[in-house]
Amino acid sequence: MKYLFAVLIIMAYITWGCAGSRKIDHRTSSEHVSDASHPDKYTLAYSLPKTTLKISVEASRIITRRGPYYQYAERYLGISDVPDMDETRWRINNVSIDSYEEADPDHYYILATNNRHVTNYFRLNSEGFILPVNQRPLPEVAGITTPGTEEIKVPLFTDMSIHPRVVEETRTVMRMVRQDTAFVNIPVIQRQSVTKSIEAKAAEVADLIFELRSNRFNLLSGELDLFPDGKALDVIVNEFARLEKEYLSLFTGKVFEIHHEFTFEYTPDISMVENGTEYAILFRFSGSEGILEPNNVSGRPITLELHNEMKTKSLENISRTPASGRTDPGTLFYRIPDVARVELKNENRTIYSRRIPVNQYGMVVNLPADFLWE
Repeated sequence: MKYLFAVLIIMAYITWGCAGSRKIDHRTSSEHVSDASHPDKYTLAYSLPKTTLKISVEASRIITRRGPYYQYAERYLGISDVPDMDETRWRINNVSIDSYEEADPDHYYILATNNRHVTNYFRLNSEGFILPVNQRPLPEVAGITTPGTEEIKVPLFTDMSIHPRVVEETRTVMRMVRQDTAFVNIPVIQRQSVTKSIEAKAAEVADLIFELRSNRFNLLSGELDLFPDGKALDVIVNEFARLEKEYLSLFTGKVFEIHHEFTFEYTPDISMVENGTEYAILFRFSGSEGILEPNNVSGRPITLELHNEMKTKSLENISRTPASGRTDPGTLFYRIPDVARVELKNENRTIYSRRIPVNQYGMVVNLPADFLWE
């Protein structure tokens, strides 16, 4: 028994000695990339994130073309206030604001250690900055859609009437003819093609519209000898409605709406914040010209306002960045984002508002370099 006890003591000393011989003194230091010298063997570069806003604006270009018989709409159809001129106007339909993160070039850091296992202590995302704690990744930013250049094709009004616009008129004129020794007037029939006046053509189309309405009423009221049923009735009624709409447009005009999408990106800058708010003219808007550049004064400004809620202000006492020219052993620098209320304003009217975390509004603090991310 005493021999067994002695063997166990000897094995315990050997095990303790071996463990002690494998002990490695981990040394980790961090510094700003601008102060970094030649990197050590085990060095990792990372960056702090910054937030960029993606503003999507959906707008419509509404094109109005007056009808060729607009001036007779009230006389023949009793319709007033029809468009009397061609015009184009714009309207903002919807606005949305999202955000994404990218590496902040002003906050690249070097983390150097004498042990290659430093990479096990924290995680980086694809952009090269530290993954924030308990925050899900933001969705991928969709591609930018620019407004199209499609124009309205002409002619717009092709079905002007079921009657020809040129008719043949017959008239009788007196022509002096010599008979024997005297001149006498005799009637002569002449035929010539005449183009109908605009008013005459408008009157014909108005009569056609009332005839379509009358036929549709007779069909639906059962006054016709033949009464279609099922899908045939739907097809006939829809065709009556299509024809009436087409002929009415000759008086009331046509309106086309073309949708456009605009995408703007804006990166907040803490140095531009005054009294807790950052202002920027995102674009200008004109009812006749649409979305314009910020420097085009022919439109009214659409302003982006970011109101910093300064929720990280209480961290000022512990906020720090690496001192120039020296390393900070055992420290990993990261940033806690602050929250901003983002508003898009059309002059003094708010058209969109949302609270968004903004990294560059937050404080830079430090974390132990051997912090293990779960």
